[in-house]
Amino acid sequence: MPILGAGTQFQMSDMTESASYTRVPGVNAIGSAGDEVPAIDITEISDTSMQYMAGIGEGEEKEITVRYEAKDPVQKRFRDTAKANERCDFMIAYIDGTTAQFNLLLLGFKMNEPEKDNAVTFTVKAKQNGKTIWTEPS
Repeated sequence: MPILGAGTQFQMSDMTESASYTRVPGVNAIGSAGDEVPAIDITEISDTSMQYMAGIGEGEEKEITVRYEAKDPVQKRFRDTAKANERCDFMIAYIDGTTAQFNLLLLGFKMNEPEKDNAVTFTVKAKQNGKTIWTEPS
């Protein structure tokens, strides 16, 4: 059965051994989740068609857009982590119970241009470290 994106949560880990995740409020866009690897050409001169092997995966680049809420403590921790260019574990929790967990290196914080008819937002750019861990409902 198809699901809507509404209700999806972007959650930040507290980075303790028991790793509890808390929803980052105001998130409007998180980008895609998952992994891809490049195809590496291993064709020999004796081959009559191209031959490939899977290469080393490179982490996905993300742009996370968030409605600015200055006094929210979770959002402040997210902004502070981005400003410090630190790594942190995150989880996307979809409405049907599917989750995607991954580690991101946060690459900075930028307030977006304010518009008179819209809420003020900020963007955090990030690069994924390692693979995505998927959990699907049973």
